[in-house]
Amino acid sequence: MDTPIRDYALLGDTRTAALVSPAGSIDWMCWPRFDSEPIFGRLIDADGGGSFALTVTDVIDAKRRYRDASTVLVTEWRTGTGTARTTEAMAMGTRAPVLIRILECLHGNVNARLTYRPRPGLPGRRPGHLALSLHTVPRLELRQDGSWHGELQAGERLTAVLSERRSAISGREAAAMLERSHRWWQRWSGDIRCDDAYRDVLERSLITLRLLTYSPSGAPVAAPTTSLPEEVGGRRNWDYRFSWPRDASVGVAAFLAVGLHREACAFVDWLTSCAVSGEPGIRVLYTLDGEVAAREREVSDVSGYMGSLPVRVGNLAQEQHQLDVYGWVIDAIWNLVNAGYTLGRRSRKVLAAYGDLVCRVWRRPDAGVWEVRDEPRDYVHSKVWAWIALDRAARTGRALRMDRHRVALWERTRDDIATEVRQRGFSTELNSYVRFFGSDQLDSAVLLLPLTGFEHASDRLVGTVDAIWQNLSAGDPLLFRYTPGADGLPGREGAFLPCSFWLLEALLRIGRREEGLRLFEQVLGLANDLLLLPEEIDPATGAYLGNYPLALSQAGLVHAVTEVQKVLGGPHRRVARTSSAGGPRPASSSRS
Repeated sequence: MDTPIRDYALLGDTRTAALVSPAGSIDWMCWPRFDSEPIFGRLIDADGGGSFALTVTDVIDAKRRYRDASTVLVTEWRTGTGTARTTEAMAMGTRAPVLIRILECLHGNVNARLTYRPRPGLPGRRPGHLALSLHTVPRLELRQDGSWHGELQAGERLTAVLSERRSAISGREAAAMLERSHRWWQRWSGDIRCDDAYRDVLERSLITLRLLTYSPSGAPVAAPTTSLPEEVGGRRNWDYRFSWPRDASVGVAAFLAVGLHREACAFVDWLTSCAVSGEPGIRVLYTLDGEVAAREREVSDVSGYMGSLPVRVGNLAQEQHQLDVYGWVIDAIWNLVNAGYTLGRRSRKVLAAYGDLVCRVWRRPDAGVWEVRDEPRDYVHSKVWAWIALDRAARTGRALRMDRHRVALWERTRDDIATEVRQRGFSTELNSYVRFFGSDQLDSAVLLLPLTGFEHASDRLVGTVDAIWQNLSAGDPLLFRYTPGADGLPGREGAFLPCSFWLLEALLRIGRREEGLRLFEQVLGLANDLLLLPEEIDPATGAYLGNYPLALSQAGLVHAVTEVQKVLGGPHRRVARTSSAGGPRPASSSRS
C-alpha cells in the first residue's frame, strides 16, 4: 500500500534529502543533489522505483522524533520480544552526501530487516555501476533481492552507511559523524533569536527551511519531490525541485526575522546572481545553480503516487511571464538594506534595471502567481507586487542616495499602479479586491495586501479578508487558492496551505487578534508529528497533497509564529497541539 504523504519524515544535508516512511523505508532520495535522478523512487513508482529499508518486524508500537533542535531522526520500536531504536541522519560537513542509519536493540531481542534496492532514474533501472555504495557494520551478505534478515540481542547494533563508492566508513566513524551533525544543528539553531512563545515550532520550521536550501549556491528548493499530486489520480502533478525567486524572497524575510542574517544574505546573493544572468527579465524559476531549467517532459513506464499520472520532470512555468516576481526580488533587497546591510555593485545594478523594467511592463498581462496555464490577464496580485517593486526600489534608492530622477520615476509609476488597482481591481458589489481587473472572482493571493503597505487598515482591506474567507473557505482553517476549477485544467485540487497562513496574518494585521490566534492554533494542528507541512490538504479527509515538504509552507509557519509573538508580546501558555501521527483528520467547517 502507498504510504500517506503526511507520514514521511525528512532527512537532509542541505544538498539533497530523503523521505523516510514510518516503517523505516527510504522511498525517495535524489543523489547527490535535490535535482539529480532519484536513487530511491518508490514514492512515485511503487514497483520499479527502489527503496532502502532498515527496520524491525512484528512491531506493536513505534514513536519517532527529531533529537533536540537537530535533524537526527530517532525512531523507537516495541515488539513482542524487545525494544529497538533507529537513529539516522545525513552527515553535515562532508565532501559528498553521507547517509547514516544505526539500528540498536535496547531490551530483549528483535528481528531486524534491511532491504537495499537502488533503482537510479525515472523510470528506475537496475543499477550497473553506481557512484555510491552501502557499507554495513557488521558486514552483511545481502540476498540476490537486496534483503537481509537477522536477530539483534540487547546491546547489539547494526550500522548502515550510504556514501560515495570507495569511501568506506567504519561503525565508530559513522557514529561520530552522526554526533557531529547533531552538534552542528544545535549550534545553528542556537543562533535563532525569538521570544519564548512557540519557540519549538519556530526552530523546527527554520531547520526544515534550512534543509531545503542548496548550500553550494544558497538557492532554496521549493520541495525535494516531483509529481506528488494535488488531486490523487489527477494530472496536477508538477516538479518542484527548482528554485523560485518568490520563495527565496519569503525565505529572506523569515531568516531576517529571527536574526539568521547569513542565510538571508545567501538567498539575496543567489537572487541577484540569477537576475544579472544576461536575460531580459527574471525567470519564474531556476535550477539550483541559477541556470535555465530543462524543458518539462512526461515520464512513461512509472505508476505515479497512488496512480497519479503523468509524472513530470522539469517545469513549464519557467517560460511564463509573472510580473509579481520583480516585487519579490526587490522586496528581498529592501529587507536586507532595511536590516542595516549595504548593497554591492551587482545588487544596485539589479535594483536599477528591474525598477526601470517594471515601469515599462507593468501594464502587460501576465500568468499570475498561480502559474495558470491559460491566457494572460491583469491579475490584481501581480499589479500589487509591481507596486511593491517600485515602492521598495524607491525606499532603497532614497536610503542609498541613488539617482533622484530615477527614484522619482519609480515613485510616480508606483502611484499610477495604485490608482489603477484601486479603480479596476476592486468590486463594490463584492466589497473586495478581485482576482483580475473587471472580474467577479476572488483570489486568496490578495490576502497578502494587509502585509504589503499597499493599503492600511481600511474598510476595503477588511471587506477583502472577509469575502475571501467566506467564499474560498475549504473549512477552517483551509482555503482554496481561487474558485475550484477556475484555472482551465481538468479535475480539482486541495486547499493550498500557505493561504491559511496569509489569512491568519491578515487577521492579525487588521486587528482581529482572537480570530487570528484561533486560526493559528488550527493551522498548527494540521502539521504532522514532526512539524512538516505539505503544499495542499484534502479538505474532506485531511490527507496531504502536492509536493512535500513545501518550503513556502514552512516559511509561512515561521512568519505566522513571528506575527503571533508580536501580538502576544511575551511568553504564552498555549493550547496543547494535538498530534496528527494517528492519521488524517477532516478539517472543521466551523468558525465558532
